[in-house]
Amino acid sequence: MDVIKSPHDSLFKRTLGDKKVAVDFLENYLSDNILKEIDLTDIKIAKDSFIDKDLAESFSDILYNVSIDGKDGFIYLLFEHKSYFDKMTPIQMLGYITDIWELYDNQTKNERLPPIIPILIYHGKRKWNYGSRLSGLVEETSEAISDYIPDHKYLLYDFSKYSDAEIKGQIKLRLFLKLISHIFDDNFDNGLREVLPLLIELREKTTGLEYIETVVNYILNTGEEISLNELEQKSKNISTEGSAVIMTIAEKIYHDGKEEGREEGKIENMHEMIEFALELKFGLKSKDIIEDIKEINDYNKLEEIKHAIRNHDSLEEFTASLNF
Repeated sequence: MDVIKSPHDSLFKRTLGDKKVAVDFLENYLSDNILKEIDLTDIKIAKDSFIDKDLAESFSDILYNVSIDGKDGFIYLLFEHKSYFDKMTPIQMLGYITDIWELYDNQTKNERLPPIIPILIYHGKRKWNYGSRLSGLVEETSEAISDYIPDHKYLLYDFSKYSDAEIKGQIKLRLFLKLISHIFDDNFDNGLREVLPLLIELREKTTGLEYIETVVNYILNTGEEISLNELEQKSKNISTEGSAVIMTIAEKIYHDGKEEGREEGKIENMHEMIEFALELKFGLKSKDIIEDIKEINDYNKLEEIKHAIRNHDSLEEFTASLNF
């Protein structure tokens, strides 16, 4: 089932893009000596993402603007969710940090750049074994040479190594962390045992189901392949009440996905009909306009285009009628 294109990104942004959850995470997982330098009372979440488009399936990021030692500062949170281990992640993080500084300089023109605390949440199947410094990737060399090699330290969190008892925070944060710590388990039953009570509790505490829907989407789209019937059976074995919560939303997601699939199928068929009609009437010279029309996903607009083909005798008149 392909309900959402990036379930990792959606879950990450919906969770840690919430200011209350962000503060909950930072207060629970930053060390006391760092926390005492940071004022989280006026935390702001930047809209910018610094991830390259070709890496968007592997990374998500959030930039928090906070006061550090009484001055402007940032906390950069990078969530790696590759299915494979990549030692170049610290290099990519360094690039994102310099991008943040460049953007800050363009926007403020301050004399000095702000401090940035980099945090990596690693979510791979293999253990992270490159430490927490960029220099851990570089061959050892003399002090005279190493002074000229870029380096930075980053905070590393691999929650797959945390026991359920070690996962701290309020309900939304714990739900997120337990999900990412269990989602790649060969058998997700243990993960469901941890997640279902939190889903029930969250359902009782909120009138909105949007976040719970994001969680269920994540379960259906990530890790162990699981059908609706399997999910229902697994959840019923753990909790009848939890099963009712999760299946109500899972069935909605499934049916919404089918409707979306039907709509996409209609649009694809219309693209093919228009392409055939244009080539039949105007020949190969209509190739460029066909490519433009394929970018249109409004079914009603495509119907108008199909009818317009009949009403014009030249490709130029037809193109002019579309206002491209």
